[in-house]
Amino acid sequence: MRRRLEVFGGIVCFTVTLLLILSSVWLIFSRRPFPTTNGIVEMPGLTAPVEIYRDSYGVPHIYARNSQDLFFAQGYVHAQDRYWQMEMWRRISAGRLSEWFGDTALDVDIYFRALGFKRIAEREYAEADQATRDFLEAYTKGVNAYILSREPGELGIEFSLIGLQGVDVEIEPWEVTDILAWTKIVAQGLSNNMRQELERVNLIQTVGFPMTSDYIPAYRTDMPLIVPKVELAKMELSGSAAAQTEDASLPYLIDLNMRLLGSLTRNGRFVFTQNTGIGSNGWVISGKLTTTGKPLLANDPHLNIQIPSMWYEVGLHCAPKTSECPYDLRGFSFAGAPGVVLGHNDRIAWGLTNLIADIQDLYIEQLNPENPDQYRVGDQWVDMEIITEEIEVWGREEPYLLRARYTRHGPIISDHNAQSGWGGIPIVSKDTLTNLETTALALRWTALLPVKTFRSIRELNAAQDYDDFYAALRYLAVPPQSFFYADVDGNIAYQAAGIIPIRTGGDGSLPVPGWTNEYDWAGFIPYDELPRVLNPAQGYIVTANNPVADPDDYPYLIGTEFDHGYRARRIMDMIEGDVDGISFEDMTAIQGDGLCLSALEVLPYLKGLYFADPEVRAARDRLLRWDGQMDMDSPEAALYAYFWAALMEGAFSDQLPGGLGADGNGRTQNAVYVLLDESNNPWWDDSSTLGEIETRDDILKSAFVVGYQRGVERFGSRLDAWCWGAIHTTAFSSQTFGQSGIALLKNIFNRGPVATSGGSGVINATGWDASSSFASISLPALRQVIDLADFSNSRMIHTTGQSGHSYHRHYNDFIEPWRLIQYHPTLWERAEVEANSSEHLMLVPAGDLGDEHETRDGQRSPINW
Repeated sequence: MRRRLEVFGGIVCFTVTLLLILSSVWLIFSRRPFPTTNGIVEMPGLTAPVEIYRDSYGVPHIYARNSQDLFFAQGYVHAQDRYWQMEMWRRISAGRLSEWFGDTALDVDIYFRALGFKRIAEREYAEADQATRDFLEAYTKGVNAYILSREPGELGIEFSLIGLQGVDVEIEPWEVTDILAWTKIVAQGLSNNMRQELERVNLIQTVGFPMTSDYIPAYRTDMPLIVPKVELAKMELSGSAAAQTEDASLPYLIDLNMRLLGSLTRNGRFVFTQNTGIGSNGWVISGKLTTTGKPLLANDPHLNIQIPSMWYEVGLHCAPKTSECPYDLRGFSFAGAPGVVLGHNDRIAWGLTNLIADIQDLYIEQLNPENPDQYRVGDQWVDMEIITEEIEVWGREEPYLLRARYTRHGPIISDHNAQSGWGGIPIVSKDTLTNLETTALALRWTALLPVKTFRSIRELNAAQDYDDFYAALRYLAVPPQSFFYADVDGNIAYQAAGIIPIRTGGDGSLPVPGWTNEYDWAGFIPYDELPRVLNPAQGYIVTANNPVADPDDYPYLIGTEFDHGYRARRIMDMIEGDVDGISFEDMTAIQGDGLCLSALEVLPYLKGLYFADPEVRAARDRLLRWDGQMDMDSPEAALYAYFWAALMEGAFSDQLPGGLGADGNGRTQNAVYVLLDESNNPWWDDSSTLGEIETRDDILKSAFVVGYQRGVERFGSRLDAWCWGAIHTTAFSSQTFGQSGIALLKNIFNRGPVATSGGSGVINATGWDASSSFASISLPALRQVIDLADFSNSRMIHTTGQSGHSYHRHYNDFIEPWRLIQYHPTLWERAEVEANSSEHLMLVPAGDLGDEHETRDGQRSPINW
């Protein structure tokens, strides 16, 4: 017995020792990439000392004597915190994921190589002005100063894990073209027109044009526009309003698409990825309406969910501010690119929302039956441009040989079998198309042109007044955005920015014939004629992806499918409903509002319905008393969501193209509003009940019963136990290892799920897909409220945390305040920064260390500025 105890004790001791050793190794392994954020570091490439304070939220505040050193340091801190994210973005845009991830990523590489983002980036760099080249090159040098002095495992735990799989990880120098190519991926995520064209073809083929028009109805006249008619009238416009009339060629285009494209289904499944919930809210209030007498500005862009966040907060300060170094910035950046995308400087503040302009057109190209590398132009067969590239694929002995074909309109996208999405990037599969022996689809897209986006960002960051702001946005190209503005002098403004094509025919809603010139682009809307407004009479500006202007009043076509106005309407109602002046707290309350206007439109139609089951009837009556707020602790919000999901299924899913479920977002909310007044519309009929024709009330009643029963299965029959946040959760997933399917890796990199308020079509836009689950699939990726009376009173937050290192304290410390609609101070003044920072890194030129930099009070002595 004693011997057994000794053996057992030995086993326990060995096991504990082994676990301690493994824990220690893992601790070292996981913390190895954590950056140095205190002390003094000699840095070749700098011309003068730079100080970097990191506040208690992990936000770096950089102080430099000149522009080159300022953006050098920004590149350095981005690489410190987010280099794995930067490397993935670089590889996506360059079509080089397969080198590390093998065949699982090959289709995506093929697609983006065919689009040629890296080749276009090289043209942009060659054509950039010198000041913009300096801006980009300084940042690039800072990135390289960090990444090229370290082993891969010191840059991120992910590099070590990739190495363990047998991948030969080599860190390559960061290039300016990596920055430029990534902006194309951002444009890809915000450009839906190509997919919408194919979706519309499929809908028309499945249910006919009239029902398609009911499912995608026109924008409602009772919903707001960004630029009111009275303000638009102040602009000098040369375009012709005739361009806005209904396209007479529509029947021809529908017939052409039916004949040449055929079915857009694959094995009975609809394959187009929906960007559910992608959008933004933004508004700015004149000092005439605020309690401070100065403007207030709020912004919250909505993006897909990921960890780390797409955004990175930073302060960029020239010390002192000079004509050579005019930057004094606080805001949000993209890791991998210089400058601040949205935020404020010492004079102006700005935000942005997606304009949702139609900047993509699909052209049906006729192929020569005798030579598939020729396509028809008029009465001639014209040779395509052919580009071949080798794609290295991990696990293969030989590279994949890409053969990409290009017409005068752009790349042939129907050649390449791309996945429906990788890492949240939606693309189209060639398997959705038929008749590819005689036709092909070519993509014309403004993102495939060399543009000057970073000149715009550089000049915007330095802008000091409205004229500078207006001038800077002249160079903003892709994707088109709605910018809104405020300054310390009290001005507020709006500017649509980006290059938007003028079409000689068609409205961009359907693929068009490529062999004729009748549907070509005749140039772009002149920048000076893009919608804008300065100091509107109403005293505020609201932009929430709704249409900019009434097409009867504006002579150019911007697009045909926008957000349907629920968010914009609610923001305007809250602004106009204020009676004692808009305060800072009012702005944050608007940002966190969860009122579902669509629900308030639907619920009255339940009132007259009879339910035999008393529990169902009681649930209906309780829902009729609900205030419409999608709060996370609300039983009624959960009940409505169950009903709404069942309604989407009953009204639409039985008749939509195979596999596509109505997502329940703005489009379908608008469709339901229209259909509620047409009780016998064909959409209400249940196609599975042969010999019967259901009406609106039949579907509403059955949907409520089904939804209630499903809720009872989840929560039980006591409604007080129901809770929206229990089913409407947000899970933050890493775009690589977090989606591996391996539980250990998911636990390392993913966070959540956490209960979340909000929903689809509401200001707190935590979008969900009613055809799949109640979980969030998109969200406000950041929130900012800027006080032009006192920048120190401004507040910001983004979704996860500043660090991209999975066990760092700033990896996920923003999640809890973000979901509770809380913020952190921006710490504008330097004294505030220093008082709230425990980390202080000084970068000094090589050979510049001396006795004057010895530490004081256990820290380092700042250089004498």
